[in-house]
Amino acid sequence: MKQTITLLLMLITSYSVWAQPAGFPREEPLATIYIEGNVENVPDGVIVSLGVSRMNNLISLNAEEAEVKDGKFSIAHTPKEVDEEYSLILRTYPFYLKFYADLGSKTVITGKGMDVESWRVENDSPLQQTANEYRAWLDLKVPDYFDLKKKNEWMDRDDDEYPNVVKAYEESSRKRAECMVEYMADKPYNSVWMHNLSWAACHAYVTYNEELKARIRPLLSKIPFGTPDEDMSELGEINKFLNSQNPPLAIGDKIEDFILYDHDGKEHHLTEFCGKGKYLLLEFNSRTCHGCMEHRQYDALNNLFKNHSDKADIIMVNVDEPYFWTQECKDPKKWGRDPWNEWNDKKGGEDLMSRYGVRSGPAYFFVSPDGTILGRISDKENLQNAIQTYFDFGKMNK
Repeated sequence: MKQTITLLLMLITSYSVWAQPAGFPREEPLATIYIEGNVENVPDGVIVSLGVSRMNNLISLNAEEAEVKDGKFSIAHTPKEVDEEYSLILRTYPFYLKFYADLGSKTVITGKGMDVESWRVENDSPLQQTANEYRAWLDLKVPDYFDLKKKNEWMDRDDDEYPNVVKAYEESSRKRAECMVEYMADKPYNSVWMHNLSWAACHAYVTYNEELKARIRPLLSKIPFGTPDEDMSELGEINKFLNSQNPPLAIGDKIEDFILYDHDGKEHHLTEFCGKGKYLLLEFNSRTCHGCMEHRQYDALNNLFKNHSDKADIIMVNVDEPYFWTQECKDPKKWGRDPWNEWNDKKGGEDLMSRYGVRSGPAYFFVSPDGTILGRISDKENLQNAIQTYFDFGKMNK
């Protein structure tokens, strides 16, 4: 899962490639794009992959790959389509850096550490240069954002300082979104502008920040008629983010149904176990999020399944993006597989997370046999104790 807000934001905040109109006539192969990396504090042997998307949808996670050696890597990619979009991904690390690159150009990547989102991109693309101007402004206004983000993702949840780090990171994220909107107010519309507007709107959506939504709405008037299709798809998401009014479900509410799918593609309903005389544990999580799985309380989950499966069902609500669910997560040897239910909505889990008020993960919901939410905890609380608190198995035996 997107173990913090960033898990939802990371796909929206990033930058896509400059592209000529789809279907641009050509007789010869498209010009190769070259990527040269020079990074620090990245161990030898780490695999850097080039992800390829079209129309904001990831279609390949590893179109090309390179191994880091002495802090350097190089990738050459010949596009198949002119409207491809690109991103760099580190294998086993859930975040990635999207960038703009003109056909036939060279892109230089620099950075420190495994937080690929914080790496920097330099090339001759006008849009990438604009993206860098946005980045420079945000770094000036919120200089601690990436450092706090890294600590928030990787710090031991048992560390006494962890609650303070979470609070500081959430404040930094809020300030970053507000500074983004402030900066965009007098900037012209282009794809960079659109992606950043989407990031800010998404942040307002997942944090229930109505004041920020109100500041974003007037900016929509800057979007011209004849906007490219890929930007129109983002506009639809922005409007959804800004117009969502449903408050998250609370303790005492009935769980809300969503359609999800198992690894075989079979359709399920989130409520299908309700009314069958058993408790239900919902776990919101992500296979491809290293931090989420690192801090997952697997022993408590496994104990519940092995010893009380006659009294409680478990559903892992997988909120990985559609590509990861349909391609990456199908390999249990690569990402793991549990003996209990694991379902995904094939939409990235945004609506699910918003409706259930999930902002970080893993997150656990305890549901009564009739579908009432009895309680919820975050990954910072003890799952085994919570199971004993909310699931009265002794009462069921009477």
